[in-house]
Amino acid sequence: MNMRNHEADTAAEALVALIDEFIAVVREENAMLARGLPASLSVVARRKAELAAAFEVWVNAATERTFRIDMASEPVRKRFLDRLSFFQETMNDNIAHLEAAMEASRRRIDAVMAAIREEMIEASPYGANGKTYHVSNHTAVRPGSYI
Repeated sequence: MNMRNHEADTAAEALVALIDEFIAVVREENAMLARGLPASLSVVARRKAELAAAFEVWVNAATERTFRIDMASEPVRKRFLDRLSFFQETMNDNIAHLEAAMEASRRRIDAVMAAIREEMIEASPYGANGKTYHVSNHTAVRPGSYI
């Protein structure tokens, strides 16, 4: 193996390690989301954001052609492509879990808003005809009556 292949293998293996860590973090987030836990507030979400930033550096290097997977040896390229494929599957699962969590949050918010609206309607001093009504919680005492 020549020096270019060795350098490309080293870089590709570093990227595979990043992808493997990213997969582990996303799978942990998926498990949290599946249990109904708020993954957005966790250390997992913070680490996921850090890994996404690191991955973006690699994407930029590939775009600028300073990182070229085609220069790596065949076994390393195959390992990279396999891990990248599994990473894509994991991210697709993550998107599905996040969408489900957002939908559940929307349903909770809608239920709370509906309850607030209902409470406001019940507490409204206006009747259906627009007139104001005052309802008292105590018994009225009429002049001339004795308690």
